[in-house]
Amino acid sequence: MTTTEQLALLGGTPVIEQPLPHEVWPPPADEAELSELAEQRNTDISIKGNSGPIGRLEADFLAFLDGGARFAVTFNSGTSALFAAYFALGVREGVDVVGPALTYHAALSPVFALRGDVVLADIDPATRGLNPKALQAALTEHTKVITVVHQWGHPCDMNAILGIAERHGLRVLEDCSHAHGSRYKGRPVGTFGDAAVFSLQANKAVYAGEGGILVTSDPQVHDRATLLGHYRDRSRDAVLDEDLRAHWVTGFGLKLRMSPFNAIVARHALAAFPARMEARHRCLRHLGEQLGGVPYLEPVHVADHVDMGAWYGYKPLYRPEALGGVPRAVLIEALRAEGMEVGAPSGPRLSALPLYARPENPLFPGTPKKGIGPKSGSHAEHVEQTALSLPTFTNWPEDKTLIDQYAEAFRKIGRHREVLVRYAAGPNR
Repeated sequence: MTTTEQLALLGGTPVIEQPLPHEVWPPPADEAELSELAEQRNTDISIKGNSGPIGRLEADFLAFLDGGARFAVTFNSGTSALFAAYFALGVREGVDVVGPALTYHAALSPVFALRGDVVLADIDPATRGLNPKALQAALTEHTKVITVVHQWGHPCDMNAILGIAERHGLRVLEDCSHAHGSRYKGRPVGTFGDAAVFSLQANKAVYAGEGGILVTSDPQVHDRATLLGHYRDRSRDAVLDEDLRAHWVTGFGLKLRMSPFNAIVARHALAAFPARMEARHRCLRHLGEQLGGVPYLEPVHVADHVDMGAWYGYKPLYRPEALGGVPRAVLIEALRAEGMEVGAPSGPRLSALPLYARPENPLFPGTPKKGIGPKSGSHAEHVEQTALSLPTFTNWPEDKTLIDQYAEAFRKIGRHREVLVRYAAGPNR
């Protein structure tokens, strides 16, 4: 056997030649972005309401959503925007929010800061977002809000979820932090719920470095969210309700505003997004086609009626039974030896985290909450334990050779299944 064919894990030549990292994000700034940042530095570094680049970003973002939302309000992070959204939707002590069991913790953790409680529902194995049947079963007499996370870019089953919300008189919050540009039956995500939040953190397709944006068509949600994180000029000029506007000097006491520099970065990222999205789609469509012939992988499923928009990583599922029961950790070890940038998704099931699992709210000692233990046999557990995380390739056609090498590395592992099984069972493991 040549060293090229031997597993790199056992001394062979790696399939992938390009050094790590393979996912370099965010991209470098161009001259126009750098020039605008420098000009802002010498013009005004303060925040005056939503004037200047902040107001322009909010207007651009509403246009990005095809005008499907009436208001946009920027914040200094996606978590701050979610905090404001939960507050504006009426979360408080005695209110339950139902959300998905497997997602990023901050999609739901701001609920605890408002003394509310969280009920976790299993995910849909097709969308990897909230499962409508599990949602229905998880509702309590205290449920007021449903949180939908379009996990890893795939929209949830919005028709079913909105139907449940309507029947029970519930508000819907969309967390679109993975799903800039994603569409459900032709309509942009972020325009279905009572409010939606897009994170603009550095890893996102539209990035500000750190930042978030809340969109809604509900004037009351807009006014309350604005007052939670903004005060003086912005609240005086933007809040519509006269009684709420009485708080314009102080807002509700917090300062969660985005800086103009972050807004400039985000505007340039938003302007570049359509071309980047198209290139990303070509890359990941090619990767999916290549991985379709690997028997121990389940490529990412994309329903015909959805557009994945930004994507957010590429996360196929591993079928260990098709690779002799080799543990996922050993597979990842072997793939990394072949030169691949691969791992397990970083976020565990929320029920595995103390913030969710323990029966006391740590922010308000003595305040009980449900405390949610991990449930075995769920779809969330299956995805948590079998998903692989690959780069979100964005450069087409430059990345095609690298994608082909990724696919060949997977096939090479498959050809040496028995060798890897013996390695996994060996005394050094």
